[in-house]
Amino acid sequence: MTTARPFLDLLREHRNGVTHDELSEALQEVVAAVSAEGKAGKLQLTIAVKPHGDGAVMVMDEVKVTVPKKTKGGSLFFVTPENNLARQDPKQPNLPLREIGGVEAPREIGPASAGRALA
Repeated sequence: MTTARPFLDLLREHRNGVTHDELSEALQEVVAAVSAEGKAGKLQLTIAVKPHGDGAVMVMDEVKVTVPKKTKGGSLFFVTPENNLARQDPKQPNLPLREIGGVEAPREIGPASAGRALA
């Protein structure tokens, strides 16, 4: 049987529970970032214990969060024969587009226009 005091007791008492609150918020931050990015994250708690004289010790903590970086988008470019980058494929010719005149106004489509078509 162990005589060690539960670690959670330290977290509840250390800095009046502030460390416990920071860990809870940090864990939530890591989980949100991991869910959003689909990459791993990390939460670290470091406890430092230093002698303070007459049987006392000073307990210090450090909470460190490593969240995945957001994925940046990119741009698609084509390589020209001169090895430059272009947004349009140099192997695909441009189509000779022209405007068509005399375009009629759009017709109504739906149940109300069906009765007029039969008349």
